[in-house]
Amino acid sequence: MPMEFKVKQDNYNALLKRKEVSIEVDHEESGTPSRLELKKAVAAKYETKPENVYVVDIETKTGTQRAICALQVYDDPKTAASVVPKHMKLRDLPSNERKTMREQKAKKEEKIKQEKGKEEKPKQEGKPQQDSSKQSKEGAAQ
Repeated sequence: MPMEFKVKQDNYNALLKRKEVSIEVDHEESGTPSRLELKKAVAAKYETKPENVYVVDIETKTGTQRAICALQVYDDPKTAASVVPKHMKLRDLPSNERKTMREQKAKKEEKIKQEKGKEEKPKQEGKPQQDSSKQSKEGAAQ
């Protein structure tokens, strides 16, 4: 069964080439809808690809079965790639892809740390230099 929702607000931002949409989802039979479900439902309504839809926020008040969601529907993926922050892109990925991306990022960071460690070792091997403030105090004391 496709997700049913009401569009509360729909504004077009010509500068960023996107629709800024606020929807209300009644989810009495299940929990708060996932970002992927929202992306697919909104993409179907606006006749675009789910890759052009980004979920900004999902808010379900405690004790209710109604979620207010803020989404952005871009005209083309190139605009979205340059405007959407990295954390939003990562957050909107399926969980298995998100896990893969985080693992790749951790490997890159580890590699960078190892390279920095190799660069710093030759500096430590050399003769330690005296602090210039100590040298000026010693010169002034003589």
